[in-house]
Amino acid sequence: MVRTATRSKGFTLVEALVALVILAIVLLGLLAGLLTVYQYNLMNVLRDEAGSVAQECIENIRSLPFAAVPAVDIGCNDPVQVAVSTPCLDTTGVNLVRRDIRNVETTYRVGWTVVDRGNIKEVDVRVCWSFRGRDYTYTFRTFLGR
Repeated sequence: MVRTATRSKGFTLVEALVALVILAIVLLGLLAGLLTVYQYNLMNVLRDEAGSVAQECIENIRSLPFAAVPAVDIGCNDPVQVAVSTPCLDTTGVNLVRRDIRNVETTYRVGWTVVDRGNIKEVDVRVCWSFRGRDYTYTFRTFLGR
C-alpha cells in the first residue's frame, strides 16, 4: 500500500520562530519610541517646574515695596551664598531650589537681574538646571512701576 502525504494544518517550527523574531524586532522599535517619548515628557516637566520656580520668585519680588527691590545682577550658574536680601533665596540664603520630580530631587539654580530705570525696574529671573549632561535656562521678565 502506498501512503500519500497529506498537508497538515498549522505552523512549522521554523515559521513560528520567524514570526517571533519579527515580533521581537517590532517590540524593540516600540520600546525605543516609548523611551524617547518618556525622555521628552520628563524634559517638559522639568521646564514647567522651572517656570513655577521663576513665577514664585517674581511674585515674591512683586510683593515688595518698589524702593525695597535692589538693583542687582546675580548669575544662576554660581550656586554660592548671596549677601543681598531677596525673596528668591531659600531659607539658608543660597540661590538653589530643590524640588522632587518623579521621586528624583532636582536642583534649580536661580539668578536674577534688577535694572533701575527711574520709575520702572526691569526684573529678569533666570532658572538654570541640568538634565542628561546638558544645561538649560528658563528666563522670566517683568517690569515694576511706582
